[in-house]
Amino acid sequence: MSQAVPLRSIQILRAVAACLVVFGHVLHETVEIGMHSGRPPLNIGIIDWGIGVDIFFVISGFIMIYTTAELFGQPGATRTFLMRRIIRIVPLYWLITAGLILTYLVAPKVLNVPIEGWRSIVTSFFFIPDLRGNGEVRPIMALGWSLNYEMFFYAIFAVCLLAPLRRATVYLVGFFVGISIVGAAVKMPSIALTYWTDSIVLEFLFGALLALACRAKVAISPAAAWTLIALGVVLAVALGPFWGANQMLPRFVAGGLPATLIVAAAAFGPRLSASWIVTPLVVLGDASYSLYLTHPFALRPMRNVWMALDGGSLPFGLYAIICLPVAIAAALVVYRWIERPITDALRVRLARRRGDDRSRQFAAAQPHSAAAGG
Repeated sequence: MSQAVPLRSIQILRAVAACLVVFGHVLHETVEIGMHSGRPPLNIGIIDWGIGVDIFFVISGFIMIYTTAELFGQPGATRTFLMRRIIRIVPLYWLITAGLILTYLVAPKVLNVPIEGWRSIVTSFFFIPDLRGNGEVRPIMALGWSLNYEMFFYAIFAVCLLAPLRRATVYLVGFFVGISIVGAAVKMPSIALTYWTDSIVLEFLFGALLALACRAKVAISPAAAWTLIALGVVLAVALGPFWGANQMLPRFVAGGLPATLIVAAAAFGPRLSASWIVTPLVVLGDASYSLYLTHPFALRPMRNVWMALDGGSLPFGLYAIICLPVAIAAALVVYRWIERPITDALRVRLARRRGDDRSRQFAAAQPHSAAAGG
């Protein structure tokens, strides 16, 4: 039986993950303001706020199995899956990347890192990890670093769709565990291979295994779900920057294990009914991809405004409180008027080209969100 519509709790967790990333970048903005105003930045380093990306990766692995299990071993499954993922991920990301390139051509000083010619443009558009002039392996749209992992996972997942679900799961686990071991033991000949063999890719597997358990009807009580969440938070603190453990452990441990416990709580816990609290959070989860990609463009103007107001001497706590809803509001606008219309139009077009009712039903049922792509 198809399970195309994700759990509301997973959608809410997408919203939480995106907000964690945004808040982490808000804290970074206070560092920038503090450098100009001579004031200490807002320092809340009890956890690595980037754990939002780890949650996204686990959710992505979960959703890929949860929504596509009926495709395994079916004719044309690979093409169908890849088209769905391209429609979901590429349009908004390409629009933002193109906008940054145009900005660089018109006002190059606006961008923090220059665009290093055609190589940088091509690798950015096609999700190929590449070294930038500042020594970072990031695309032009810096947050696309996570999408480079996402698209790699999708490519391998698409190949595994050629096999039945059980056998494909063995292939998927074997491949990603294998490349993680090789990546840790062998110096790769290229930046891209070094990037893709990082053990962070194991976080997708964690989510995929959770999805298999969820499809097998594993369920836990509300108390057990809250216990898993509490354990995930405690582990995130224990393995995070507060104690320095994240500097000694691979990210799939320091970030992936806490994220997996939290996603497990959402996956196995009680189903949530629509309510005045749940529904808005689900909507924000739907817009989580827009929030993830667009929030820097909301935070930068806010930083400039804050600097203009009394030289940035207003309380940083107030700055953090204001920035998050501003970024959310901007993302909801982008989602409502740009991301969702484009995605819906492309899904309908894909369904018409395929000419079957099942594709149309899938297009109508799919969530309008991505796990930092997923």
